[in-house]
Amino acid sequence: MQAFYPPVDTTVRWAIPPQVYFEQVNEGDAIPAVDFNLTVQRMIMFVGATRNFPGLHHNDRIAQANGATGIFLQNNSCLMLWERVVSDWMGIFGRVRSATFRITEFHLAGDTIHVGGTIHKKWQENGLNLVDLAMESKTPRRVGMTGTVTVALPSLKYPSTTPMWDRDGKATIVCQ
Repeated sequence: MQAFYPPVDTTVRWAIPPQVYFEQVNEGDAIPAVDFNLTVQRMIMFVGATRNFPGLHHNDRIAQANGATGIFLQNNSCLMLWERVVSDWMGIFGRVRSATFRITEFHLAGDTIHVGGTIHKKWQENGLNLVDLAMESKTPRRVGMTGTVTVALPSLKYPSTTPMWDRDGKATIVCQ
């Protein structure tokens, strides 16, 4: 018996985001924002992806019994929203170095979360072109999460050069 494989549509093409280079960005520039609709399905998919199964994140009754209005997005999933916005902006040769954040409001099922940021600082260090992004997630009620994402961007002179960090935070420059 031969296995059935559905036909593959080879005409579908995903747009590759444009590459951002260190020389092209300035302090104060905004990065493109994205709105995320937090459906129950999306939130349960986040729970499955992170394998973080406490009922607070997928069961309204448990969330309400613990003082929340309803199911809410977990920390890692809040960072996933930021990662999507940052990676779409910086392009395929940019790399995230670090992220710090503070959550001040639940990201609830049914909310539309507006995620964006601005370039707070730009500098060079040990051969790296670094940029601090001041990030913000807004819930329908108020700002729900703030923090900083530090990224390394390639330069126009070496457009495909990217860093690799080890466990101690030391970078090795890699040409691809």
